[in-house]
Amino acid sequence: MSRAALELRWKPDFPQTIARFEAWWQGELLDRPPVTISVKPSRTPRHVPAGHSSHRDRWLDAEYVVDSAIAALEALDWVGDSFPIIGPNIGPEITATLYGAELEFDPHTAWSQPVIHEVGQWETLLQRAPDFENVYWQTAERITALAIERCDQRYVVGLTDLHGNFDILAALRDPQMLCLDVLDCPELVHRAACHVARGYVEAFQRNYNQVSAAGFGSTCWTPMYHRGPAYVPSCEFWCLVSADIARALIWPVISMEMEPLKRSIFHLDGPQALRHLDLVLRESRLNALQWVYGAGHGHARDWIEVYRRARAAGKSVQVLAETACDALEVLAAVGPRGVWLHVMQPFETLAEARAFLGEVARCRR
Repeated sequence: MSRAALELRWKPDFPQTIARFEAWWQGELLDRPPVTISVKPSRTPRHVPAGHSSHRDRWLDAEYVVDSAIAALEALDWVGDSFPIIGPNIGPEITATLYGAELEFDPHTAWSQPVIHEVGQWETLLQRAPDFENVYWQTAERITALAIERCDQRYVVGLTDLHGNFDILAALRDPQMLCLDVLDCPELVHRAACHVARGYVEAFQRNYNQVSAAGFGSTCWTPMYHRGPAYVPSCEFWCLVSADIARALIWPVISMEMEPLKRSIFHLDGPQALRHLDLVLRESRLNALQWVYGAGHGHARDWIEVYRRARAAGKSVQVLAETACDALEVLAAVGPRGVWLHVMQPFETLAEARAFLGEVARCRR
């Protein structure tokens, strides 16, 4: 399958979506902005029996994960620039398992248990190579391989959710203890962060090489698309530290993790992260910003100045709007160039979804 001419049976207009995203990555506009929307299922999903004895068994059953994902995609209609994706999801802390962390599972997510309990263990971490033979990473590769094998040009196989840099350290140590270590031994912690960042880059490249060999580009939990290597750099931990610490210790490590990428959209999560917005926007290699204001912090229209600051810095934006009306208000205020609208609330019918696309297309200021 050629990445340049990727066609999907469940999404016949996917080449047009790829072209819209490519214009968006560059801060430009094709016929209209990319629009990610959903419609309530018009078909009953095929039942895939589970029968697992634990949440862990279900999460690590690659056959079940892929079969149930295909069944869910079959029931949906793909409108706008939404497209069917299957990617391995074993929780965002899978990168911490490369350094000895074990995962706990519930029905919806996974989290790690700290394995570094004292400062001296950072030195031990520095001697440890990433373990790609662990059960979690091997399951992710198995899910990817099965999704590729069963694709039959119906969907895109995406990348797994990779937390990097200080988020790996926080998963291995505990966020509060990591804060103390940042104050007590910043140089040692920075060395540890650089060490795990190299493992993160290796993890990304392994995952990307697997999907790229099958003819796919890059997509993930953030449903963007690029024909080459692209991803979502981020740091959740830096909500706990000052702008000075972020600039001196954290951003150089994030920069390392961006080296293999041809396109990137930064995940800035929560109002406490806004103190680092200028730092993010100064990165010349960064293409776009995903601003997640979070539940209880208003609507997308309440954060128009954040989108404007990003556009003024030459970065494209993903607008995460709860409703269609909210999305259109931001579009009218910011303009369509370099804007990707992602409406979270499903439309009732295909007709309503298509009417919304028409409204977006008419906003070409």
